[in-house]
Amino acid sequence: MLYAAYGSNLDHARMLGRCPGAAPAGSAWLPGWRLAVNRFATIGRDDAASVPIGLWRITAAHRRALDIAEGVALGIYRPVMLDLEGHGAALTYVEQRFRAGPPSVEYVAHLRQGYADFALDPAALEAALARWSIASRRVM
Repeated sequence: MLYAAYGSNLDHARMLGRCPGAAPAGSAWLPGWRLAVNRFATIGRDDAASVPIGLWRITAAHRRALDIAEGVALGIYRPVMLDLEGHGAALTYVEQRFRAGPPSVEYVAHLRQGYADFALDPAALEAALARWSIASRRVM
């Protein structure tokens, strides 16, 4: 099974800590979605946007571990199957329970490391971090 990571599970060390034996399987773009970073990363529908993703080959045991890590039973994230052109179906998770930011320094470091690990263009990540920063200043 393919897993499409867009957040901290892009970080190879973090993902392999959660899912030992998972294997990086390349990268792709997810059109029609926008990355958002509040306390944690999520994606939302936006026809004008596109999100870079890292692909992992995972097993059923890895899927169960990801369900736990993503808080599926608690209603925090929900699993979503994506149809990725050229790659087929891939699992990802979308946040269901909004948790306000800011993201921790450590969490942002996982995001940036993951983008580096997969050699992804960091523009979407930096834009999401900038949107959070601008929005938080408006509230203050």
